[in-house]
Amino acid sequence: MTHLKPRGSSVANLPAKSCAHPPRLDLRSLHAAIAERRRKLLDLELAMVAKCEAQAARGRASTVQMHDRETWDRSTWDRYLAAAAALEGQYGPPMRRLLREIDQLERILALPVTSDTAG
Repeated sequence: MTHLKPRGSSVANLPAKSCAHPPRLDLRSLHAAIAERRRKLLDLELAMVAKCEAQAARGRASTVQMHDRETWDRSTWDRYLAAAAALEGQYGPPMRRLLREIDQLERILALPVTSDTAG
């Protein structure tokens, strides 16, 4: 946020900082943030898998049932993997970013908590 100086003032009009109480971690907010990022990651994974399966289904043999991967032949798998490789540039970066953010938030959650009454 930009803080503008009042006219004629040489000091920026900044909010006062209180040193009496350090900022607290809101565990509920941290858990919600992790859950939201996991939901976004799942949405991306599902979208990518759906696109890969759509590509794999094109030209499949009549014995291949898309809902049962045990029936997939080599060419079906090759189409699926080719689609996954082609989509990596679109889906990979946001998925990796979400994974990093989840890891960072989980590390914050793992920090030891001190009591205000200690000491």
